[in-house]
Amino acid sequence: MAKREIPEINAGSMADIAFLLLIFFLVTTTMDKDQAYLRSIPKKVEVPPDTDIKVEQRNIFAIRANSNNELMVRKELMQNPDDISERVIEFYTKNEKVNDPSNDFPMYSRISMSEIESQLAAAESAAEEVENTPGASNDIIDFKWRQVTEWENKKKALKLYGKDKLPEIHFQAHVRIEVQQATEYKLFAKIQSELEEAIYQLRDAAALDVFGESYNVISRRYSMDKDPKDKDKMDLLKILYPDKFIEVTPKK
Repeated sequence: MAKREIPEINAGSMADIAFLLLIFFLVTTTMDKDQAYLRSIPKKVEVPPDTDIKVEQRNIFAIRANSNNELMVRKELMQNPDDISERVIEFYTKNEKVNDPSNDFPMYSRISMSEIESQLAAAESAAEEVENTPGASNDIIDFKWRQVTEWENKKKALKLYGKDKLPEIHFQAHVRIEVQQATEYKLFAKIQSELEEAIYQLRDAAALDVFGESYNVISRRYSMDKDPKDKDKMDLLKILYPDKFIEVTPKK
């Protein structure tokens, strides 16, 4: 009896089938998006070298998250992290119109153009004096000239602001973030996004009030055109609502 030959299997189309299956799974599968935040690290608060300044509690917006993902905001337990941005806006604006010493929020200063020019002249004189002092450290000299730059920026900002006085939150006012290592990254990212949202809302409202256009429009236009006028607008908004966010190492 003749031996039957087993027909060969045509595998020529297997690669095409595998490729189609791969495309099918890529299209139909839902993937979790990574949660992260993008934020430019703000400049540190400049203080004179070797100077110990006590920070008033009213100027601190403290956010703490422990290993159990419990959230504490200004020493009060917060159940919903979505409320952080509203509390930050309150922190910035509570005394913005009128200072109330009886509340627990940062005070505001309001400075006129004549006061700015006086302070600028005094800062320039002090910087030149220190620079010409034998043995003066570079840190002191740099600090003094940075003060001159700050007053120059405030003078430019007030001109652009178009009002009699420039409001500015207390220089000590800041947000302090303290997160335990065991805290879920999801909560850490949420805290950061809420802070960004608060600052954006504050600057956006000011941009609409002063310039008649949104903060997003100004920042996007500057990113494309690098127009110095847009930079001046952004600098003013940053003076009005500085993003002083400080991350500290949790105490053991």
